[in-house]
Amino acid sequence: MKTISTLKTTILFLALAAVSFSSCKKDSDKKVSKGKFATVTVKRYAFDGGAAAEFKSTAAVIAVAGPIFTFTAVKDGLKESITIALYGKIGVGTYSLDQDNASGNGAVMFKDFNKSSDPTYAYSTGEQRGDGGEVKITKLTDTEIEGTFFIVAHNSAGKGAYAEQGSFSGAITTVK
Repeated sequence: MKTISTLKTTILFLALAAVSFSSCKKDSDKKVSKGKFATVTVKRYAFDGGAAAEFKSTAAVIAVAGPIFTFTAVKDGLKESITIALYGKIGVGTYSLDQDNASGNGAVMFKDFNKSSDPTYAYSTGEQRGDGGEVKITKLTDTEIEGTFFIVAHNSAGKGAYAEQGSFSGAITTVK
Protein backbone atom coordinates (compact mmCIF):
# COMPACT_ATOMS: atom_id res chain seq x y z
CA MET A 1 0.00 0.00 0.00
CA LYS A 2 1.30 3.44 -0.90
CA THR A 3 1.80 5.84 1.96
CA ILE A 4 0.08 9.22 2.08
CA SER A 5 3.43 10.95 1.77
CA THR A 6 4.38 9.00 -1.35
CA LEU A 7 0.99 9.68 -2.92
CA LYS A 8 1.22 13.41 -2.21
CA THR A 9 4.79 13.57 -3.53
CA THR A 10 3.86 11.72 -6.73
CA ILE A 11 0.79 13.87 -7.30
CA LEU A 12 2.69 17.11 -6.74
CA PHE A 13 5.56 16.03 -9.01
CA LEU A 14 3.23 15.08 -11.84
CA ALA A 15 1.22 18.27 -11.49
CA LEU A 16 4.34 20.43 -11.59
CA ALA A 17 5.79 18.47 -14.50
CA ALA A 18 2.56 18.73 -16.46
CA VAL A 19 2.32 22.47 -15.94
CA SER A 20 5.99 22.94 -16.82
CA PHE A 21 5.91 20.82 -19.97
CA SER A 22 2.56 22.11 -21.22
CA SER A 23 3.61 25.75 -21.06
CA CYS A 24 7.21 25.55 -22.35
CA LYS A 25 8.20 27.60 -25.38
CA LYS A 26 11.44 27.46 -27.30
CA ASP A 27 12.98 30.72 -28.47
CA SER A 28 12.66 29.44 -32.03
CA ASP A 29 8.89 28.86 -31.72
CA LYS A 30 6.91 31.27 -33.86
CA LYS A 31 3.61 30.62 -32.11
CA VAL A 32 2.99 31.40 -28.46
CA SER A 33 2.37 28.18 -26.55
CA LYS A 34 -0.84 28.36 -24.58
CA GLY A 35 -0.45 24.89 -23.09
CA LYS A 36 -3.10 22.21 -22.92
CA PHE A 37 -5.66 23.08 -20.32
CA ALA A 38 -8.88 21.64 -19.02
CA THR A 39 -11.84 22.85 -17.00
CA VAL A 40 -12.76 21.40 -13.60
CA THR A 41 -15.95 22.41 -11.79
CA VAL A 42 -17.48 21.29 -8.50
CA LYS A 43 -21.04 22.25 -7.54
CA ARG A 44 -20.41 21.88 -3.78
CA TYR A 45 -17.14 21.74 -1.86
CA ALA A 46 -15.99 22.80 1.59
CA PHE A 47 -13.22 22.52 4.16
CA ASP A 48 -13.53 22.05 7.94
CA GLY A 49 -17.34 22.08 8.05
CA GLY A 50 -17.54 25.49 6.37
CA ALA A 51 -20.32 26.63 4.07
CA ALA A 52 -20.47 24.85 0.73
CA ALA A 53 -19.23 26.80 -2.27
CA GLU A 54 -18.63 26.25 -5.97
CA PHE A 55 -15.18 25.48 -7.37
CA LYS A 56 -14.11 26.34 -10.90
CA SER A 57 -10.73 26.06 -12.56
CA THR A 58 -10.34 27.04 -16.20
CA ALA A 59 -6.60 26.28 -16.33
CA ALA A 60 -6.52 22.77 -14.88
CA VAL A 61 -3.90 20.31 -16.11
CA ILE A 62 -4.80 16.73 -16.97
CA ALA A 63 -1.68 14.64 -17.53
CA VAL A 64 -0.62 11.08 -18.27
CA ALA A 65 2.91 10.00 -17.33
CA GLY A 66 3.45 6.33 -18.06
CA PRO A 67 0.91 4.37 -16.03
CA ILE A 68 -0.18 7.38 -13.93
CA PHE A 69 -3.11 9.63 -14.82
CA THR A 70 -3.48 12.82 -12.81
CA PHE A 71 -5.35 16.06 -12.86
CA THR A 72 -4.66 19.16 -10.83
CA ALA A 73 -7.00 22.12 -10.64
CA VAL A 74 -6.46 25.38 -8.75
CA LYS A 75 -9.61 27.36 -8.05
CA ASP A 76 -9.68 30.44 -10.26
CA GLY A 77 -8.34 33.38 -8.26
CA LEU A 78 -7.64 31.42 -5.06
CA LYS A 79 -5.12 29.04 -3.47
CA GLU A 80 -7.39 26.01 -3.06
CA SER A 81 -6.72 23.00 -5.26
CA ILE A 82 -7.87 19.49 -6.07
CA THR A 83 -5.59 16.75 -7.38
CA ILE A 84 -6.63 13.22 -8.33
CA ALA A 85 -4.26 10.40 -9.34
CA LEU A 86 -5.26 7.11 -10.95
CA TYR A 87 -2.67 4.34 -11.26
CA GLY A 88 -2.64 1.84 -14.12
CA LYS A 89 -4.19 1.83 -17.58
CA ILE A 90 -7.30 3.98 -17.76
CA GLY A 91 -10.29 3.96 -20.07
CA VAL A 92 -13.97 4.80 -19.98
CA GLY A 93 -15.17 3.46 -16.63
CA THR A 94 -15.42 4.00 -12.88
CA TYR A 95 -12.42 4.24 -10.53
CA SER A 96 -12.47 4.10 -6.74
CA LEU A 97 -10.73 6.69 -4.59
CA ASP A 98 -11.61 4.78 -1.42
CA GLN A 99 -8.79 4.58 1.09
CA ASP A 100 -7.99 0.88 0.56
CA ASN A 101 -8.60 0.58 -3.20
CA ALA A 102 -6.37 -2.03 -4.85
CA SER A 103 -4.88 0.35 -7.46
CA GLY A 104 -3.61 2.96 -5.00
CA ASN A 105 -5.77 5.70 -6.57
CA GLY A 106 -6.23 8.79 -4.44
CA ALA A 107 -7.08 12.45 -4.15
CA VAL A 108 -5.72 15.42 -2.24
CA MET A 109 -7.55 18.69 -1.66
CA PHE A 110 -5.35 21.58 -0.55
CA LYS A 111 -6.87 24.41 1.45
CA ASP A 112 -3.81 26.46 0.46
CA PHE A 113 -1.40 24.80 -1.99
CA ASN A 114 1.30 27.31 -1.01
CA LYS A 115 1.40 25.58 2.39
CA SER A 116 1.63 22.03 1.02
CA SER A 117 4.36 21.09 3.50
CA ASP A 118 1.92 21.67 6.40
CA PRO A 119 -0.20 18.47 6.68
CA THR A 120 -3.15 20.37 8.17
CA TYR A 121 -3.69 22.06 4.78
CA ALA A 122 -3.74 18.76 2.84
CA TYR A 123 -6.94 16.69 2.91
CA SER A 124 -6.37 13.19 1.55
CA THR A 125 -8.53 10.19 0.70
CA GLY A 126 -5.73 8.08 2.18
CA GLU A 127 -6.52 8.90 5.81
CA GLN A 128 -7.89 6.14 8.07
CA ARG A 129 -11.38 7.66 8.40
CA GLY A 130 -13.37 5.87 5.71
CA ASP A 131 -12.46 8.52 3.16
CA GLY A 132 -12.74 8.03 -0.55
CA GLY A 133 -14.67 8.96 -3.60
CA GLU A 134 -15.04 8.00 -7.20
CA VAL A 135 -13.98 9.08 -10.68
CA LYS A 136 -16.10 8.22 -13.73
CA ILE A 137 -14.44 8.69 -17.09
CA THR A 138 -17.23 9.11 -19.66
CA LYS A 139 -15.16 10.07 -22.73
CA LEU A 140 -11.53 9.32 -23.53
CA THR A 141 -9.53 9.83 -26.72
CA ASP A 142 -5.78 10.14 -27.25
CA THR A 143 -6.03 13.89 -26.68
CA GLU A 144 -9.21 14.60 -24.66
CA ILE A 145 -11.04 13.37 -21.60
CA GLU A 146 -14.34 14.02 -19.80
CA GLY A 147 -15.83 12.71 -16.61
CA THR A 148 -17.22 13.27 -13.14
CA PHE A 149 -15.97 12.78 -9.58
CA PHE A 150 -16.62 13.18 -5.88
CA ILE A 151 -14.20 13.23 -2.93
CA VAL A 152 -14.45 12.85 0.85
CA ALA A 153 -11.11 13.53 2.58
CA HIS A 154 -9.50 14.43 5.92
CA ASN A 155 -6.31 16.12 7.04
CA SER A 156 -3.82 14.96 9.67
CA ALA A 157 -5.80 16.77 12.40
CA GLY A 158 -8.99 14.88 11.52
CA LYS A 159 -10.78 17.82 9.88
CA GLY A 160 -12.80 17.05 6.78
CA ALA A 161 -13.21 18.31 3.24
CA TYR A 162 -15.45 17.22 0.40
CA ALA A 163 -16.15 17.87 -3.27
CA GLU A 164 -19.54 16.84 -4.70
CA GLN A 165 -20.83 16.86 -8.26
CA GLY A 166 -17.41 17.46 -9.77
CA SER A 167 -16.73 17.34 -13.49
CA PHE A 168 -13.67 17.64 -15.70
CA SER A 169 -13.11 18.00 -19.43
CA GLY A 170 -10.32 19.05 -21.70
CA ALA A 171 -7.00 18.28 -23.29
CA ILE A 172 -4.62 15.61 -22.02
CA THR A 173 -0.93 16.45 -21.64
CA THR A 174 1.38 13.45 -22.11
CA VAL A 175 4.52 13.70 -19.98
CA LYS A 176 7.41 11.60 -21.31
